[in-house]
Amino acid sequence: MSTQVIVVGGGPVGVAVALDCVRRGFDVTVIERETEIHPLPRAIVMDDEIQRALTLAGAAGIDTVTSPIGGAEFIDTDGNRIIGIDVPEGMVTPLGFPPVVRYYQPELEAFLRERATAVGVQFLLGEEVTSVSQSESGVEATLASGAVLQCSWLVAADGAASPIRKALGVRFDSLGFDQDWLVVDMRLHDDADPALPTLVQQICDPARPSTFVPGHDRLRRWEFQLQEDETREEMTRPERVWELLAPWITESDATILRAVVYRFHATVASAMRVGRIFIAGDAAHQMPPFLGQGLCSGVRDAVNLSWKLQLVDQGLAGDRLLDTYDEERRPHATGVVAHAADMGRLIDQLAGRGEHHDDLQNAYGGQRPFPDLEHGMLVGEHPMVGRQMPDLTLTDGRRFDVAAGDGFAVVVPAGRHPGAGELAFWMGLGAVVLEGEVPFADGIVVVRPDRAIASVSATEEEFTEHMLTLVEFLD
Repeated sequence: MSTQVIVVGGGPVGVAVALDCVRRGFDVTVIERETEIHPLPRAIVMDDEIQRALTLAGAAGIDTVTSPIGGAEFIDTDGNRIIGIDVPEGMVTPLGFPPVVRYYQPELEAFLRERATAVGVQFLLGEEVTSVSQSESGVEATLASGAVLQCSWLVAADGAASPIRKALGVRFDSLGFDQDWLVVDMRLHDDADPALPTLVQQICDPARPSTFVPGHDRLRRWEFQLQEDETREEMTRPERVWELLAPWITESDATILRAVVYRFHATVASAMRVGRIFIAGDAAHQMPPFLGQGLCSGVRDAVNLSWKLQLVDQGLAGDRLLDTYDEERRPHATGVVAHAADMGRLIDQLAGRGEHHDDLQNAYGGQRPFPDLEHGMLVGEHPMVGRQMPDLTLTDGRRFDVAAGDGFAVVVPAGRHPGAGELAFWMGLGAVVLEGEVPFADGIVVVRPDRAIASVSATEEEFTEHMLTLVEFLD
């Protein structure tokens, strides 16, 4: 059996890879060892960039399985805010979506799989990949059943323990954050209305730092940092869980969905590409949950890779472009992991349990900027290069995301006339040329298929120079 792209792992990241690859014309097979969607919540939030990415990939209507979060804060043991941020009701960002939404992962996964199946993704459930091999022309995946599948490219989205990553000899590099936390997911009873916070809270308690997340619908999550003398077995006993939850709720209010101890890590794979095999999601990076970016980073992997495979498959780019998957995603993921780890350290610092730096820039509402793409197919010093293009209204009244389609876009201000040769080059890559006033620049903006801004050119001459630099990534 042969297919163009094999995705190993049928979780939300694997399905996001599949959706975005099918959108770009590939035949895709997803191999998942489990026959059913994991029934318990794990990931719980996503930001505006990921809502947009999944919508463009083919998961329109994602708002039907998500709900906005009203903000997040760090508080002391008396409930006083140390620092935080509030999100006004109904707010959407320049990308066109709420800043952060919450979801119930089993419901989100079912939604994504339904969309993927509808567009032709083939799922092989209850199958496990036992080995992979590759040549200059393709990849073979051998299954436990004895079947051998052939493909042009393989994406390993097979989780933190990723057998494929290990078989490739790719190590995890640690950023030096390892803590044990008890994660408790609860479902409130239909008739229960306990007085719980409406915001995400990092509770900087010297006795025990903890986290509260108001989950989607009736779901609520607590996380409790373990003390050195506490064991997993002790902390997951129902009576111990209810003891920890006593300041907030009782058994008359809710049901325990799961109580499990996780060791939070901050690690990034030493490589995210090995030949025709690409590593994505938790197989490529793991982070503490405080920033809510685990699933988000995996979806960024998906949409960064798919369009590059498409250009190479169409003969419009060479192998150099595929190298930019690692060049772009690994430093960006490292920056996100580092931010999440520093946020975890800040909880301890504010609780008086670590070195007292009070680095409030790392907190919700702090001044630490979210990482942008800084390497790869980007050019120029404009501060918007490497960031997401806003979904602005164009001169003809259309929204950018509708008009730009699935490929490159060149946005030209009214009255500006870039060279015909340069425009012809971009159009040869499938780009559309759009007219519109961009609020952050009076110039020509080149936007990649993943909506990252590749260049902002103040003049026609600079537009030509930028094009010549970007062409080098297509060799």
